[in-house]
Amino acid sequence: MKKIILNLLFLAILLPATAQESGIRFFHGTWDEAIALAKKEKKKIFVDFYTEWCGPCLNMSLTVFVLPQVGEVYNKNFVCLKIDAEKGEGRELAKRYGVNSYPTYIFINPKNQEIIHRSGSNKPVEDFLYDAQGGINPKLGSVYMDKKYAEGKYDLDFLKDYIRYKKSAGSRDVQKYFDELISKGAKLTDPGVWNLYRKCITGYQNPYLKEVSDNYVRFTELFGKKEVDEKLTEATSYAPVPFIKELCNFEGKDFNIKMRVMTDLFNQKKYDEAFAEVERLKADPSIDQHKFVKLLAFYVRVFPEYTDKELPYEILVNKVRGLRYVAYNMYDRDDAMPHFYYVQGLEYLLKRALEEGRQIPTDLVATPEYGKKVYDMRHPDLKVKPKRR
Repeated sequence: MKKIILNLLFLAILLPATAQESGIRFFHGTWDEAIALAKKEKKKIFVDFYTEWCGPCLNMSLTVFVLPQVGEVYNKNFVCLKIDAEKGEGRELAKRYGVNSYPTYIFINPKNQEIIHRSGSNKPVEDFLYDAQGGINPKLGSVYMDKKYAEGKYDLDFLKDYIRYKKSAGSRDVQKYFDELISKGAKLTDPGVWNLYRKCITGYQNPYLKEVSDNYVRFTELFGKKEVDEKLTEATSYAPVPFIKELCNFEGKDFNIKMRVMTDLFNQKKYDEAFAEVERLKADPSIDQHKFVKLLAFYVRVFPEYTDKELPYEILVNKVRGLRYVAYNMYDRDDAMPHFYYVQGLEYLLKRALEEGRQIPTDLVATPEYGKKVYDMRHPDLKVKPKRR
């Protein structure tokens, strides 16, 4: 036992150090010291403005800043700082650089301490790495690009870069700029334009989805069936059922229709019909059950202290049934939330049952009829290790 404890302590010390080495190495000196170091090493400055209560800030620190590919780019090109915008010199710096939301990312030229590029928000690693390009190359930075766009003197190549920058910055106007690109003669069949559409334009409320559907064969010949189908599936995830039905046949169409039928019932609070649909989907061998449970998880969450304080008992039971199915069949070991919601739902159900003199349905402790039979987070494709003699 002593040896096990010592090994765990060693890992607890080693893992944070390893993450720090592989990810962004943040400088812990003063602002003036950071400026001096950046000048000496001929680097720009990257600042992550955060607060202690900011959830997206913490998520970026735990999931993106620690990645080796992120550390490689940021450590090579920047002196990196994490600055609490509500403490010490962080207050004055946040005011100086107009920081009023968190996280905010600022890329600064140490020679004049002026902003080259500004971005922010909780974002995927691809967008965060693109942010770095705005700090490295001033002509990809927000200051230069916003000024040039406002002047109206630019070509299609600039507009493509501008769309990519706006997407990485979390702008809600990305489609407006993409519409402009198309209006100036760009074609969706051009590989560069297609990649912009695929990565930067979301949803179904645009003419491009219909263009892809109407010319499905041509687009699959140009970019491959898998890539086209993935884009059509992503774009129609929240589309109305009649809209999806009018499109061409693509891998993911049937799944999206079935998911929309279920989510529409939940959104309309038709709970009996919604949970009946859930049972049908559990038994449906044609759908990807892992994708199904990831969506179902959102609709069966229970919030005892807020919206579900007066939830009818039978609806609560059905939600916990859903939470159980999600927890059993969610094998993503990096996502603890489905298991938290399952425990929270169970606890609330037990509390309500005791208070109201209700019975706990026996199926909640019986072997599940559908999906995995054991609650172990084991991937369904993982084979059982053979016994060795």
